[in-house]
Amino acid sequence: MFKGTLYPFQQEASDAMVDRGQMLLALVMGAGKTITTLSALETLKNQGEIKKALIVVPSSLKYQWEREIKKFTDSSSIVIDGTVSTRKKQWRASLSATYVIINSESLKNDLADFEKHTFDAMVVDEATIIKSAKARRSRLIKRIGKRYHYRFALTGQPIENRPEELFSIMEFVDPKVLGKVDIFDRTFIVRDKWGKPSRYRNLKQLHYSMEGVMIRKTREDIADQLPQVIQQVIPVPFDTAGAVVYRKIAHDLLQSIQKAISQTGRGFDIWSHYYGSSGNKEAQGDIMSKLIVLRMFCDNPELVHWSAKMYADASTDLGSEYANKLVNQGIMPPTSGTPKLEAVVQYITDVLEQSPNNKVVLFSFFKENLRLIQRATKHLTNSVLFMGGMTMLDRDSSKQQFTQDPKTRLFLSSDAGGYGVDLPIANYLISYDLPWSAGKLDQREARIIRLSSEFPHVNVVSFVMKGSIEERQYEMLQEKRNINKAFIDGGYDTKGDYKLTLGALSDFIAHSEV
Repeated sequence: MFKGTLYPFQQEASDAMVDRGQMLLALVMGAGKTITTLSALETLKNQGEIKKALIVVPSSLKYQWEREIKKFTDSSSIVIDGTVSTRKKQWRASLSATYVIINSESLKNDLADFEKHTFDAMVVDEATIIKSAKARRSRLIKRIGKRYHYRFALTGQPIENRPEELFSIMEFVDPKVLGKVDIFDRTFIVRDKWGKPSRYRNLKQLHYSMEGVMIRKTREDIADQLPQVIQQVIPVPFDTAGAVVYRKIAHDLLQSIQKAISQTGRGFDIWSHYYGSSGNKEAQGDIMSKLIVLRMFCDNPELVHWSAKMYADASTDLGSEYANKLVNQGIMPPTSGTPKLEAVVQYITDVLEQSPNNKVVLFSFFKENLRLIQRATKHLTNSVLFMGGMTMLDRDSSKQQFTQDPKTRLFLSSDAGGYGVDLPIANYLISYDLPWSAGKLDQREARIIRLSSEFPHVNVVSFVMKGSIEERQYEMLQEKRNINKAFIDGGYDTKGDYKLTLGALSDFIAHSEV
């Protein structure tokens, strides 16, 4: 039995899920997709339509789902997690459970145990895990989903990087809605001679096709029920010595980019070709290594020294050859100013002094940077880490400590914490650095922009090094957000994809004002 209380828009969504049976629940992040889905599943259970549901979620959300089930239903649940032998015991124990909660990797590894169970419904939370049609886990989840009439995909961001991701998600929900991939591509995407999307078309037709199968509420739709969001971008100037080093790294990066442009052209998409596609791998790797070192330097020069040290350590495969070269050549001084770290620590100090109720969530791309920030703020407050390399139980423990302990006021996360982790106890969110994906940035910010927020307004802050690539990166993310919004929420005058091409990156670097 469902024991929660829904907002009217959530009740409407729950009813639609029960009626149709296959649905993309695309409520904006923070609008209560989990509780809405549990309401629908419990209704179906009460009607005798289902007895058992498979819940496939990112690893970081397994225990959060378990808590929500205990809070809002009287049904039994079990999380499949741990070693192979532990998971086998859990599978046996789950025979009597209504909800079995598992991540996609464990599902792939435990197919023999999974096949011993009979399910009636399947939920895929944070459905961007199946955004890539070619990925093995996407194919597995879609294949399993075909067995069940009741299939629900949950995501507040149906598109993270490009509109084709929506098609892949809909292959799980109801493949009849958007038809065959070649027809979808031809109908909605106009490509240039290199195959890159130049613009999108017929989006009114797409919205009409999705009307009955996608339940969508944007932040604007429910603004009166969400906390007010105060956005701020804080530019941080380099010190004189830092500006010199930045220009050196940027110069080296620009030379590598221009060399690659002479071979492949300005339209070459760095990310897609770096991660598994054809092309000059040596040139791509050279660009990426310099770009990462440039971003490290913007965050904290100590990260470059750390990367050089890791590279020189034969016992690890970490670190950057380029970083090691900079240090060995004396370009990186042994001690450097840390303007961004100092600015962020001062900002956190001011926030924590303003009120004992203020709590801060901070995201950074680099795990080592999170450790540096933790050391730099240890005199201010207790803090917790939430990042890759930690077990699910350790991550969950970090979240619970931050939520329940008034003396723990700083949550330091990599983008592992950007998916579905509910942190309504916090009213400040800092992007210490920016992701390249607009979807990831939205995921970050939604950790505190939630219906369950304990505050009437929340603050979302991005720190960028003034005149650097970070400023250009922020502009690119806003453009990508506009494209995604146009495709999903209407506004049909959108141009093409916004990728990190060699040309775009070259322009970013060349127009640096440092």
